[in-house]
Amino acid sequence: MEGALSMPVGRGGRQMLMVLVVAVMMLLGYSILYPDNPTGISAISFTADQLKFLQAYALPGDFKNDTVSVTTPGPKERSKALTKHVNDACRTLNISLPISSFMLSHMHFDDKRKAIYCFIPKVACTSWKRVWMKTTGIVPPDQDLALIGRYTVHTRVPLLSATKESMEKLNTYKKFLFVRHPFDRVLSAYKDKLENVDRQSSYNFHKEIGEKIEKKYRGTKDSHGDNVTFSEFIRFISEPGHGTFEQRNEHWLSMHEICNPCAVQYDFIGKYETIKVDADYVLDWLGATDMVDGFPASDRPFHARRYDPKYFNQLSHNEKMNFFNKYLADFVAFDYEFV
Repeated sequence: MEGALSMPVGRGGRQMLMVLVVAVMMLLGYSILYPDNPTGISAISFTADQLKFLQAYALPGDFKNDTVSVTTPGPKERSKALTKHVNDACRTLNISLPISSFMLSHMHFDDKRKAIYCFIPKVACTSWKRVWMKTTGIVPPDQDLALIGRYTVHTRVPLLSATKESMEKLNTYKKFLFVRHPFDRVLSAYKDKLENVDRQSSYNFHKEIGEKIEKKYRGTKDSHGDNVTFSEFIRFISEPGHGTFEQRNEHWLSMHEICNPCAVQYDFIGKYETIKVDADYVLDWLGATDMVDGFPASDRPFHARRYDPKYFNQLSHNEKMNFFNKYLADFVAFDYEFV
């Protein structure tokens, strides 16, 4: 865990971390829990139960009462434990988001299997969409999933927002999603969209977002957004408040705001960290193993680890804390460690 934080690690360090987080949130008065407020300013207070929940989160796994560990036997058991943890977090911390058209536009449905998949960018969603194209008959049964182009994948799979029966399906179909450590996810997005050039995307991330970051923090656009640092990127996406269109890009927007697990009861929540076994379980659960022989590997993996010194040594203590504050709901509800 070298380079992750300039504060003590362990039970005392985590308790100190949460004290700091709560203090900063109460002082600045902002949180992702209030996304509809364009100013991001809210009067935040914590009940005894909420503080107890946050304190429990701050403890190392050995001290938690309902640890969701990758060592928990089996994907079904892990999902059950994580789903309970999510529900407890939503209830205790009073996380409440509306069911929006934006959220429905991140859901694919399968009428035959009566299933819904909520996709989160940078959490193996391209692989899942390739699977969805085969299981729903968009491509022939013998189609090699690896040969389905990325543009086709992201434009041809039907969205729940486009059907009149969206709420009925949402209330009656079985539902699943996959999540990823918030830091790993945004690092993958940075490497994919800003450090490298995504030539297959019709959206020019360097021009539309990189230039804005460069202008904001350097006062110039001379580099045309081509050399935005990871530190600048984290500062940009971690700013308090509702955020601009660019700050709320789906590739780094909070997973809670995309799939809303506090308002939608998911039947299965898998993790990117255990993607192979979790995905294979879901394929069997959906009754799709006869059509898909194992979960396909990504054709463009951007390996990202939050302790990679090349990136995280760039971040100041305040930048790390601001990021944690911004993505607090994702860290706490999905039981991801910050330190």
